[in-house]
Amino acid sequence: MIAAADRTFVNGRSIEFEEDLKSDLIVHAPGKAAIISSFVSDYLSKWPGGSTFKWVASYLAGEEIDRVMSWIEGRLDLVPKYGYVGMTVKGYPLCADGMNSQGLSVGALWLTGSEFQEFDFKATNIFCGTFVDWVLGHCATVADVQQLLGDDEVRVFDSSLIEDVPLHFAVHDAEGKSIVIEFIGGKAVINDNPVKVLTNLPTFSWHLTNLETYINLSPDDVEKRRIGDHLVRSPGPGTGLLGLPGDATAPSRFVRTALLKEFSLQPENAAEAQSLAFHLLNAVHTAKGTVRTRNGDVDEYDHTQWAVVKDLTNRVITIRMAASQLPWSLDLKTLDFDINHGRRIAIPSQMSNPLPL
Repeated sequence: MIAAADRTFVNGRSIEFEEDLKSDLIVHAPGKAAIISSFVSDYLSKWPGGSTFKWVASYLAGEEIDRVMSWIEGRLDLVPKYGYVGMTVKGYPLCADGMNSQGLSVGALWLTGSEFQEFDFKATNIFCGTFVDWVLGHCATVADVQQLLGDDEVRVFDSSLIEDVPLHFAVHDAEGKSIVIEFIGGKAVINDNPVKVLTNLPTFSWHLTNLETYINLSPDDVEKRRIGDHLVRSPGPGTGLLGLPGDATAPSRFVRTALLKEFSLQPENAAEAQSLAFHLLNAVHTAKGTVRTRNGDVDEYDHTQWAVVKDLTNRVITIRMAASQLPWSLDLKTLDFDINHGRRIAIPSQMSNPLPL
């Protein structure tokens, strides 16, 4: 998160993964079911036998199928109070990262070793894979999130029947508040985020401790120094940042982002803050081929697939795909959520954008 001088708050985020996440932007309107109905109509029909299931469900429910899906979604507490948009993964109608009409931002990041809460019939139970959607649909501020999770009436669970998704969550709001939500030992751990930066493994508290290792770094150049009788001169600008980690690991990306954000000049307004956010994301961009894992006889490449910058104050989300440096924006203040409810929007990735000469 970046704070501009005019009190505009902007959040930037990129996502790295080996396989193609096939992400697009999805729109969820307030008061309407979208996740379950979209799953049945768009995703389940792609499974073997899925189209048959869809036909049988439609036959049995007739024109009431949408009402049935709405009832199911209501029972699962997935009908949103607020409209929101977000980036999907793997074709699911679920958000890995998004922003709602109130300027609340939520992002899911990988955290191996996460242990979610036990299902409790007396509580509101939220599947971890739908947690981003649930928060965006039900909360306007960080304080709302803290209150709902803090009273133990909401529990976030996972399921052995579904692919393991160990996650922790970055939450920011239009008031400039920022928290990290992690699930450790079956309990929800909520920490204020004083540096307003988050990456992946290890846990957030570990990253804050590790930051102490780099306390010597500074934006100030060291021009010269005498060592014995020899005068050592600077080879050029940037000597204050000697030792800043430049690799692609999560700890190094955390330190690099936190310090570069801290040392950057404060932007004056929303436009400058959005520009700075993309510059900081460029500093942790992972080009495909630079991080390789051997999986049997197959090479897998962890790489940046997309980046989003969210102006939480003015409710504008801007997206850039890895195949192109061209950003594309959507203004939530002018978005008609009802008309676009459930719509999936593919983000253009072409490099060519000819000047109108």
